[in-house]
Amino acid sequence: MERQITDVLLIDDDPDICIMLKAILHAAGYTVQYSSVVSQLPQILDSIIPRLILIDMLLAGKDGAAVCRSLKAGTKTKDILIVMMSAHPDAENICKEAGADGFLAKPFDIDQLLGKMKMVLGD
Repeated sequence: MERQITDVLLIDDDPDICIMLKAILHAAGYTVQYSSVVSQLPQILDSIIPRLILIDMLLAGKDGAAVCRSLKAGTKTKDILIVMMSAHPDAENICKEAGADGFLAKPFDIDQLLGKMKMVLGD
């Protein structure tokens, strides 16, 4: 089965945040897939190739930084751009150490989100 290319894969354990961000990004012209269940990530990445993964640092049952490190170490996933988001005070340093390509502090506004994505994607 051929994998579908998509602009953004959202990973957040709050489905409402995923739905809201998907609508915002779709309105800005991005193709978007999302999951609120991080354990589904391997299966998702078997079916799509995202240009960028937007992932929360604190996920139910998982550490987003550990997920980022794993993706950056993976042969098939190492080149996928990753932007992490969090309200945790030390999050930016933790995300950089995990290999994230960008960081977005919560709360953020739509312009900050779109600006960060354009910068990381080079759009």
